[in-house]
Amino acid sequence: MKMKLGQNRNTVQAVNSLRNATGLTKKLQMNIPEELHKSFKMACLKADMDMTEVTTTLIKQWLKERGED
Repeated sequence: MKMKLGQNRNTVQAVNSLRNATGLTKKLQMNIPEELHKSFKMACLKADMDMTEVTTTLIKQWLKERGED
């Protein structure tokens, strides 16, 4: 089967990264329970969303709610 443009998950992620380019990035590393990670990863896959995108959105929302955005 020949893949069409945009069907590769990495292609979509790369295009989204270019669209959302905000300059420098930093790596966030944390420990969470294995089952929480598994559930989060599965939910992101089902929603066809990148875990980084979801996490970034949640952090921005949390900061905004605290008036620290």
